[in-house]
Amino acid sequence: MSEVNLLVRVSAHEESIDALKTEMHKAQEITRQEPGCLRYQFYQDRKAPAMFYVQECYQDKDALLAHANSEHMAAYLAATKDMVKSVDMHKVDPI
Repeated sequence: MSEVNLLVRVSAHEESIDALKTEMHKAQEITRQEPGCLRYQFYQDRKAPAMFYVQECYQDKDALLAHANSEHMAAYLAATKDMVKSVDMHKVDPI
């Protein structure tokens, strides 16, 4: 299987929720246009609004690496670095 799937949990500072959501929407729109991006979706927890999740799926490792090394991801990470408490990333396989 060459497809690469990630589940990412992002914990935000309470005062940064709205600003982080704005940056997430920007990143989501750009990432979805990348060659090899099959799915890129942010979710917000209903019971814990400062907790976000990202479901990412790429055609292969090269598509993931292109995304990770893109200018827009560098800009997203720079813009959100003080908004985020923690990030927990897991590479997963569908069953």
